[in-house]
Amino acid sequence: MKELSDDELIKELKKRFDTTKKALYDVRIITKKLEDMNRKLRASEQIKSSFVSLVKNEINNPLTSILGLSEQLRSGRHSQETINTIADMIHQESFTLDFQLRNIFITAELESGEADMQVASVNVEALINDAVESFQHLIKEKQLKYDLQVEGGCAFKTDPEKLSLIISNLLSNAVGFNNVGGRIAIRVAVVDNILNLSVQDSGIGIDPNRISRLFDRFYQSDSGVRKLYKGHGLGLAVIKALLDLMGGTIRAESPEGGGSTFSITLPPLPSNADSNTFSVDGSEFLFDDNETSEIF
Repeated sequence: MKELSDDELIKELKKRFDTTKKALYDVRIITKKLEDMNRKLRASEQIKSSFVSLVKNEINNPLTSILGLSEQLRSGRHSQETINTIADMIHQESFTLDFQLRNIFITAELESGEADMQVASVNVEALINDAVESFQHLIKEKQLKYDLQVEGGCAFKTDPEKLSLIISNLLSNAVGFNNVGGRIAIRVAVVDNILNLSVQDSGIGIDPNRISRLFDRFYQSDSGVRKLYKGHGLGLAVIKALLDLMGGTIRAESPEGGGSTFSITLPPLPSNADSNTFSVDGSEFLFDDNETSEIF
């Protein structure tokens, strides 16, 4: 074996040291990726479990009510006034079930990256009025005052079904977290071909420390068997995901003294928009790298 000179020996040792250093660095990178993946999997399993539990309640509860009420109708032992009351209750429970299922179905589409765009020119004011009409029984129940202000024209090119779901979720929050006898103010305008829409309520408001968490999946301001407000904490996350999909933004504000305002901006969709242009990668919506398992 050829003997190395001192310089050659130093160079060889340095070369081997650099190789070992790189190998250790690669091992650290791989270890970190494995740890991140493991954390993500644990969080995903916890969230999936909570999601199933929450969704089960949101589906089972109205279904149980509908079955019980319809059984009452089948008995034929009630007056016309009672029948009308039961029919109204069935409609309310059916509406709740339909609304929650729409959120669940769009969640599944977003999760799989199959949320196709159907672009059309729509009348935003008409979409808002339709949403308000569908929530009318809840608005009357809480004796809420409602005000809609429209500036300029309301023709806008977008996906009407997705925009309708965004509006419905904003309105659902404004009704659900409002006080009896409160108010809801909706402002809408299309300025420079950009849709600006805000929904303001006079309800309980939002803790400033929690505003940044509002659009997390399954986030709820209260929880447990005594939680005051219905829902599975999916509505605002659906809004945020749909707006991300469509190139829009949402902002939440809650001044001191109560009440909150959610404001969205949305650009028009191109006529050739399709699922390939706007789809998200699978598992990004429900279970991304920043996900946490806390639900409250």
